[in-house]
Amino acid sequence: MDERREIWWPSPTTELAEVVAIESHLPFVARHGGCLAELQFSFESWGRLSAAGDNAVLIVHPMTADCHARSAGEGQMPGWWEPLIGPGRVLDTDRYFVVCPNLLGGCYGTTGPRFPRPDDPEGRPWLDHFPLLTPLDMVRSSRLFLEAIGVRRLEMVIGPSMGGMVAWEWAVEAGEEVGQVVVVAAPLRTTPYQIGLNWLQRRGIELDISGDEVIARWGQMVARGIGMLSYRSPVGMEEKFGRDWFKKPGRTLAERGMFNVESWLRHHGKKITRRFDPYTWLLYSRAMDLHDVAEGREGLLGALDRVAARCLVVGISSDNLYSAAEVRLGADILRHLGKRVEYAEIRSPHGHDAFLLETAQLEGILAGARPPQPVVVPATPGREVRHVRLALLGGGRVAQSLLGVLEERARWLADEHGLHFEIVEICDLDADKDFAPAVRRHRLSHDPEALVRRADFDVLVELTRGGDVAQVVAEALAAGRPVVTPNKMLIHDHGARLEALAVEHGVPLAYHSSIAAGWPLLYAVERPLRQADVHTLKAIVSSTCNLVLGRIEEGDDLEGALVEAQRLGLPEEDPHLDLSGWDTAQKMALLITRALGRRYGADDLPTMGIEDLDPQLVRAAPAAGFRIKAVGLCHWGGGRPVACVRPMAVTTDGHLGSVRGEGNAVVLVGDELGEMVHIGKGSGVLPVATALINDLVGLFDTRVSWTGRFDPAGQPPRAPDFAHWLMLRDGKAVVGEAGGEGAIPVLRSLLHPRPEPTSLEA
Repeated sequence: MDERREIWWPSPTTELAEVVAIESHLPFVARHGGCLAELQFSFESWGRLSAAGDNAVLIVHPMTADCHARSAGEGQMPGWWEPLIGPGRVLDTDRYFVVCPNLLGGCYGTTGPRFPRPDDPEGRPWLDHFPLLTPLDMVRSSRLFLEAIGVRRLEMVIGPSMGGMVAWEWAVEAGEEVGQVVVVAAPLRTTPYQIGLNWLQRRGIELDISGDEVIARWGQMVARGIGMLSYRSPVGMEEKFGRDWFKKPGRTLAERGMFNVESWLRHHGKKITRRFDPYTWLLYSRAMDLHDVAEGREGLLGALDRVAARCLVVGISSDNLYSAAEVRLGADILRHLGKRVEYAEIRSPHGHDAFLLETAQLEGILAGARPPQPVVVPATPGREVRHVRLALLGGGRVAQSLLGVLEERARWLADEHGLHFEIVEICDLDADKDFAPAVRRHRLSHDPEALVRRADFDVLVELTRGGDVAQVVAEALAAGRPVVTPNKMLIHDHGARLEALAVEHGVPLAYHSSIAAGWPLLYAVERPLRQADVHTLKAIVSSTCNLVLGRIEEGDDLEGALVEAQRLGLPEEDPHLDLSGWDTAQKMALLITRALGRRYGADDLPTMGIEDLDPQLVRAAPAAGFRIKAVGLCHWGGGRPVACVRPMAVTTDGHLGSVRGEGNAVVLVGDELGEMVHIGKGSGVLPVATALINDLVGLFDTRVSWTGRFDPAGQPPRAPDFAHWLMLRDGKAVVGEAGGEGAIPVLRSLLHPRPEPTSLEA
């Protein structure tokens, strides 16, 4: 075998690493089904593990790095994160046991493709028969490694790039096993652009395993070159190389010369062929392609709602590979879910490689987020915690989820908000229901009127789906008890009366966070929505309306289309909430409020549903180049915004016209921005329980309540004007300038209003 292709490829780790074999009577089974009967890990470590095994910091290396994150003494080659690790440094080895293992599949002593295949009688290596791995497999195998060396709890997990992808999986999987997770320059999932770059690199790497040594070297050099370019930014490359020559050109094509940047790429290409296994490259590259924390976890929100550790997410301002916006999305979603999270950004011209080149900035970020050394001062009292007693009306799935989240976040709620929630009773009308164990642990009853007469609870949490509990909620408000609910039917049918009753008795009725918690795109678009350049919002946010209109276009009637939507579980218990536009108006009110920073309600928006549409017009529209959709619209830019929710004619080949079935879409428009389009699924199992906790906390901390965050707008938006309308004429859909009975406005003909003059008094 070529000496370059041994299990240990050249690295300081070859001499410095320790090796541990994992003893288990069960094979390790990867996510995609491959099995490994034997596992071995190599690692380097610094500092001493505590007797309790609870002071460990796990460093997860990026793709082509090794275990040598720090040197152990003078005369050794510096590690790739040398400035961050050591006595008194941000990863303080006087305090922490810092350990960096070579990940499963590596080429520096850990079980990988060059290891002999146990079932091969000649002991030939695995090579491309090695199990396919994902970042989740790397977490689960690393857990076995940590257990083998005596680590019982991790103070921190930190990883950059591919290591950051593994760190995201640690955050989702670890629960209370990890105190803090630090993700550096890694997104929640890889994009087609990133997968495409990896594909190009793998094409070069596959030449390296072709058997021709000359072609092999060139293949890996090309792959490394593509990678190096993706790791740097155009500005950084300009600063570093400009257009300077390494060797000036001559008169012929054979003497075409070499720029400095070409020489640099050639140097790194040659270097990688001497120190990194091409099979590990193929394995790790594909593992990054497969990175998606949402897979198998009911979407991004379902995945991140499982996070219990404190999180620090670090982006890089000039990163072209994993943009700062992609990285920050993870922090934004965690923040909306009420998790403990911070976001920081390395400001650098050096692109993705800034996590290696800007260690001083990273050190400052980590130092600012690191929990202080604990100091015991017996005379100082702890923070006073307020005990809040909850009565739950409803014992179904949402109640079960709420109980779990309250238990998981009890310590955080006490530390961050000084609140401890206690369940005094759970009341459900259905005495024959099969209640979950988490619900059965509490006192159960079936008499709502008796529940609200109790004197020993502070907040009623209403968790039924219907509107027949309005009187019970009214009695609680009249008795001076705040109420929190995600019940759309209750708010639709009785919201105005209950709001007035709450004001009359001086108690909150909180539902604004909870009532739209079942809409995934809200979390994805909130941050870009606040960009100063954005002036128009166009959205399809009702899966029910979108599917029903699509079915009608295909020839179904309203009733038949609604039956299909109900079969898929899309509408509310009362479908009128969807078909009337009420649910869309609720979501649009949230988006408009977040965009403009002033509080608008759903009742402020002119709203028209789809129940009275002429189905013949819906079916004829595509022949005229249009499709009828239930659209939420808002345009601003001076004075009062214009907004509405109603059926509109959109172009069939446009962003909104192409959204089908239960899909949702939000289009943000700005002068410099152009159009930013967010398309995603509009239904699913979502963190209503987390939104309920946000509303609960808001009862006692106005800074996080709906009314505390946003001042009232004062005036509702104006209804928009349109220049053209789609109507039926002789059985065909045509566009005209005047709308008549049954006509639908053409969205692209919106007349932008002029700003209204500002009042002198204002």
